[in-house]
Amino acid sequence: MASLIISDTHFGLGSSTLHSPEKVDQLMREISHSRYSCDEVVLLGDIFDFWRSSPERAIRDALPFLKRLSKDGIKVRYVVGNHDHHLVVQRQESEFIERAARGDLRPAYIPTLRWRRTFAGLDVDMIYPAYRARCCRRTFLFAHGHHLDGVSAFTLQLAEKLRLLSGEEVRPSDLEMMITYAYESIYRSAVIGEMVSLETSLWKASSFLMRLNPRVFSNQRAASIEGQYTAIEKFIRDRELGRVDCFIYGDTHRAGIFQRKGGPLVANTGCLMREEGATSRPVTPDTYLILDDGGLAIRELGRTKPLYLCELL
Repeated sequence: MASLIISDTHFGLGSSTLHSPEKVDQLMREISHSRYSCDEVVLLGDIFDFWRSSPERAIRDALPFLKRLSKDGIKVRYVVGNHDHHLVVQRQESEFIERAARGDLRPAYIPTLRWRRTFAGLDVDMIYPAYRARCCRRTFLFAHGHHLDGVSAFTLQLAEKLRLLSGEEVRPSDLEMMITYAYESIYRSAVIGEMVSLETSLWKASSFLMRLNPRVFSNQRAASIEGQYTAIEKFIRDRELGRVDCFIYGDTHRAGIFQRKGGPLVANTGCLMREEGATSRPVTPDTYLILDDGGLAIRELGRTKPLYLCELL
């Protein structure tokens, strides 16, 4: 028994690897030819890229992968990220409309969501913001990771300053509502080609500046597991998730495994895409993670030996 864990496929972009049926076949072939017998897939967010492509294109590009999972009868759990966060907004609004029909007018924010969606005949368990599971006598927590840094860090700082004015404590719901505002703005602008082009130009310009002077414009450690470890522990603590033995996430596109003494084992799955243009971050493309009774293995598509191996002692 094994779980295939994938993050950041970014369907809808030309750099997405698994929009190719040949690459999908290669991935499933690698798994079937190894010692693993995969009966579950956990998708850790940014599966669809609704920020830089239309939903129609993103889902159409995902069809070879989704249909293959449906054909093989593999159970799928989908933990939503930031580039596909609109799926969460859709569910929150649907929940509110259903409750409003019953006269229940509580705020739309729901701290934990679980629902089911069907994509191309594939039934999917949808989860946000994190999926908790027991495996190999240990507690695992799966999340995309966008709550740890980037836009979320800025919005949390802003929320803290606003809350200080009222004297109230900052809650996870404050952060969630603020990032929803930011993410929905980006999602809506994706239908305007000029806005997407502008965003791409700004990204390339920032990448160029970071290559010129990475010490000023970038902090490589901040995007590493070591750099995010304290934020990971805070994420677990703030949501009162109890003991977590292993935290698995994506988001940064940087595969790796790390653990501090007394803390949870942390693994980043990396991504299944190739970065468009050069970036300042060391990224290994086309990586995925296998979890089974023997431990964790991070593999690169097309490579015989795993990049990282970690036994669960």
